[in-house]
Amino acid sequence: MKVLRWLASPVAGTVGVLTALSVLAIPLRKLTATEHDPPMQAVPAATAAKEIHAVLRLRLLAAAKRLVVKTADGKDLLDSRDLAAGESEHDVVVPFADGGVDFRVRADFGAGGAATAVFLTVMPDGYDEQTRYVIGTGLIEEWLRYEWRDH
Repeated sequence: MKVLRWLASPVAGTVGVLTALSVLAIPLRKLTATEHDPPMQAVPAATAAKEIHAVLRLRLLAAAKRLVVKTADGKDLLDSRDLAAGESEHDVVVPFADGGVDFRVRADFGAGGAATAVFLTVMPDGYDEQTRYVIGTGLIEEWLRYEWRDH
């Protein structure tokens, strides 16, 4: 008689439900789990390719007579004359090695101008955009370094 009272208790009902779920868990796991997980890609394909498509967003605070953006190996990415102040975007292919890239920015604003700035945003495919800037008067020439961590 005490056994029947014990089976009618909430604790016994909970134990029964948990036991039934435990028994069903093994076949359900085999049905829903994949045999082999797909291999994770350690290095993005863009890094392995050494060159990657990117968009350069250029923002000028004053009109420039000439603006040149070159890579570390001397390749011209952008060479424009008579640029108005404002924003522009340019599609380029950049050498992407060791998770980063170096650019030499040379901007000629002419003589006698006030201090101004050039903002260069690099937006490579598959990576976050990064912005760097140079400040000066007249002829500005500086190196800018952009670095990205592997995903």
